Parts: sequence; C-alpha cells; structure tokens
Amino acid sequence: MKKFLLLAVVAFFATSAFAQDYKNSIGLRVGYGAEVQYERHFSSDNYLEVNGGLYGFGNSFHANASYNWNLCEWDWTPSAGKWFLSAGVGGAVGTWGYKNAEGADRLGLQVGVLGDVAFGIRFNKPVTLSVDYRPTIYFLHDAWAHGFYGVGITCTYNF
Repeated sequence: MKKFLLLAVVAFFATSAFAQDYKNSIGLRVGYGAEVQYERHFSSDNYLEVNGGLYGFGNSFHANASYNWNLCEWDWTPSAGKWFLSAGVGGAVGTWGYKNAEGADRLGLQVGVLGDVAFGIRFNKPVTLSVDYRPTIYFLHDAWAHGFYGVGITCTYNF
C-alpha cells in the first residue's frame, strides 16, 4: 500500500509538471495587502478566481471571487511563455476594524462588487506571473475600497 501511495504521488507531480493544460492554480497576490489566490480553469477561455487575505496588512480581512475571461493571448516570447490579458467581475465580503464615537474598538462588515483586469505571462513552466487591477465598491458603508490600492502582483503555481 505504501508503494502504491508513493507511486501515485510521484505520478501526480510528474504529470502536473509536464502537462500544458493546467486546471488549477494556487499562489500569492501582494498589493495593498496579501492574499492567497486559487484559480479553477474551466477552459482556455474562462476561469474562476477566489482570494482571501489581509487588507492593508492590518486587522482587516477580505475574501472575493470573480469569474474571468481570457480576452487576448500573444506569443511575443514563445521560448518563455504566452502573454495574456483577462478581465472579470465578481463579489467581495470583508471586515475592518475601527473605533466608534466613544473610542471603543469595533468590527465592521463590508459587502460589494468588484472588477478585475490582469496582464501577465504564463511561463512554459507551471508558473504564471501577472499584474492586476481590482477595484471594489462596497454597499454597506458607501465605500470605494481598493480603488487605486487595487493594484497587485500575483504569482501562481499551475497544476
């Protein structure tokens, strides 16, 4: 049984390292905060992206999901990988810490919608590097959050 399990693990990593049709990605996005990012690719044209992390590296947490479409691909550097431009829409929820009028610490809830535009390169290795802009509008507190701060750099591992 141990040999079978070891063989299955080795086979999984070998096929994911050499396959060109990746279905999942996991990585890190850093901007005005840090997020863990997961992507599920349904086809070469569209994918679902889910993020969760700290906003502003403080006591605020947010999570969002967006459905994205690959708009363009270019073979500018075929020996390195394919360049892409994608865009999508989705929703966001989050919390943030603040002080009320009496000076007591409070925790607020935010719910909103977001847009996402990304430009990057999918290397021939199972790695993607991109720069994206994700503005978010929250409804509960009439906040334009992540506006200019919505710029981030993402690095994902594809498997």
